[in-house]
Amino acid sequence: MPIRTEPLYPAYLPVRPDGPTVPIDLPLFAADERGRHADPTLPELDNGSTKLQAITPRIGTEVSGVQLSQLTPAGLDQVALLAAERGVVVFRDQDFADIGPDKQRELVSHFGPLHKHPTMGYPEGTGPEFHVVYADDRVGTLRDLLGPHTAYDFWHIDQTFTQNVPSTTFFWVLESPASGGGDTAFTSLTAAYQALSPAYRATLTDLEIEHTSASKGEVARVGTERALKEAVNATHPLVIAHPVTRKPALFVNPAMGRTVKGFKPEESDHVLGFLHNHIKSLDFSCRVRWAPGTVVIWDQRTAAHTAIPDFEDGARRHMVRMIPYGAKPTFAKDEPATP
Repeated sequence: MPIRTEPLYPAYLPVRPDGPTVPIDLPLFAADERGRHADPTLPELDNGSTKLQAITPRIGTEVSGVQLSQLTPAGLDQVALLAAERGVVVFRDQDFADIGPDKQRELVSHFGPLHKHPTMGYPEGTGPEFHVVYADDRVGTLRDLLGPHTAYDFWHIDQTFTQNVPSTTFFWVLESPASGGGDTAFTSLTAAYQALSPAYRATLTDLEIEHTSASKGEVARVGTERALKEAVNATHPLVIAHPVTRKPALFVNPAMGRTVKGFKPEESDHVLGFLHNHIKSLDFSCRVRWAPGTVVIWDQRTAAHTAIPDFEDGARRHMVRMIPYGAKPTFAKDEPATP
């Protein structure tokens, strides 16, 4: 058991004074996808004083020499475009954790209205648009939340149960386990689609998936009966066109995308079971190691992710996430044919 120490960021400890609330069924709105406004040469991110390094050829880019807190609105648009194209963008040595919740909220709000989580804790004096991910010897970890399993990969896309879905998401570290572990893995949903044969892709073109807020995590937090009673539901194409790049992606979410619309249960389980295993492939995934000052930004239409709760029991892992909403997903089949 690790020796108890005080958190490095006590002001960001999670609270939920009024307890869980009902998930918000967000009314459909026309999203302003900031990546569409970006200069494709990325002048604030890729210039003589900065460096972009691919994590793998298929997913992920690390950026150095840039402070997110100092970017102009045009620079933030370039972040959105890079995240859309590369799935995951990792910024090291950032001051983001120390600029305060007001500035953090303002900066992330550039990308769209912020999701307010119905059950996760948030820093005192803020609100549920801050999602504090916290583990220590008192509150436990994802392993405790989900109960006994042989493995704890938890691949998912966040909060896909509304018509508009998450877009350019921020996740930053306040404290990581001293003995290591606790990384986050990401997988490219565009590369996963491209890896399928043209014949198999054709079978997915017209399919839709029914998504629900009654995820495994919410069931664990509030119980099955309440989660189902308060559930918010939406239906999205299985193969979507990214609203910025227009590339097709497998919009599969093992946590919330439960059923193929119109299929019998066995048929749905057959298709989704294959796709859920398929997106886990190391061929198109990467693992991000957390270090002080790290901020990860990913586009939830091009990348799914999983926590890796492999750190020592009782170790502290303290993170914060903020999720802007983007456009309603559209079928890739509705994209104009390439000349």
